[in-house]
Amino acid sequence: MIDYAEGSDCRRTIQLSYFGERFPGHCDNCDNCLRPKPLVDWTIEAQKFLSCVARCQERFGMKYIIDVLRGSKEKRILSNRHDQLSTYGIGKDHSLDEWRSLGRSLLHQGLVEETSDGYGVLKLNALSWEVMRKQRSVMIALPNQPTSKPEATSQAKANAELLFDQLRSLRKRLADEHAVPPYVIFADSSLRLMAQVQPQTSDEFAEISGVGSHKLKQYGDRFVREIRAFCEQQGIPLRDQSLHQLDSGEAIDPQPLPKPLLTNTHLYTLELYQDGLTPSEIAATREVRLTTIYDHLSLLMETGQPVNLDDLVPPPRQSPIQAAIETVGADSLRAIRDHLGDSFDYQEIRLVRSGWRRSQALQKLQASQKSPEY
Repeated sequence: MIDYAEGSDCRRTIQLSYFGERFPGHCDNCDNCLRPKPLVDWTIEAQKFLSCVARCQERFGMKYIIDVLRGSKEKRILSNRHDQLSTYGIGKDHSLDEWRSLGRSLLHQGLVEETSDGYGVLKLNALSWEVMRKQRSVMIALPNQPTSKPEATSQAKANAELLFDQLRSLRKRLADEHAVPPYVIFADSSLRLMAQVQPQTSDEFAEISGVGSHKLKQYGDRFVREIRAFCEQQGIPLRDQSLHQLDSGEAIDPQPLPKPLLTNTHLYTLELYQDGLTPSEIAATREVRLTTIYDHLSLLMETGQPVNLDDLVPPPRQSPIQAAIETVGADSLRAIRDHLGDSFDYQEIRLVRSGWRRSQALQKLQASQKSPEY
């Protein structure tokens, strides 16, 4: 079942191969066919894998072969003297999951066989020898690989960790003042959410999971002040007027920027985005529709989270969308799309609109802060 669930080949191929039948693949109905992962040429790795099966005299299962390839010091490998094989340790440059993906794909493609006696011993066949003789190439889909993170998102994560530590210290001080354990004040999960969302008003703070009316009244002011002070120290723009106005009780615009409506599901999408995954990869990882991920990214951008519009919509395509918004307004996606024509899709329009709204809100905030006081 794990083999089937984690397999990256056509599901029908996997199903039929389990019953000893062959299917060339591409049923065009399963998730792996409809949303295929990028293929890579792993012919050399396949030759190493199959050669190791041969040198172990076709007497062991996949886990043992992978352990030999990765240079394991397991007692059974040493006692069998397989640490002296030429294939011992030649696969250290790849992870266990990558070798397991290769082994499964070789099985699904019929390039190696496995006994059905309960031991799962790997056996070579005619196709195996074609691979080893360089007569056949092997293409496989690997698990999602982490990509390099943009400097901005790395900084955002570093800020979140730093703020989390400060909020934990504040929680400890409050716990000592009230003679209660720290978790009674707020759970770690709530503190992490605060560190990521960075609520800067009482209304925003009330949206954090784990903040009830009692805790909001008792601790909200202290935590909001801590978060705002942190943002000022790190050069993060404040989402309303100055802290001095909050202290003095002066009237301010109660909602200069969109009120955050973020939940843990939005923040999970943000975390995957910061890990370098594309919207399609996030949707596949979370097993949700792509439109749902675009909705999350739009809201994250509009509420000031570190989502870079240029990563999602090429700048040359942003300009006509922004011009259309200026012409017909931002209320109706359909009206914007009708104005632009079929060459633009709703997802990129939605993203650009969120970026435009964010920009407009910031301009409004800056203008209000420059207004003379009477």
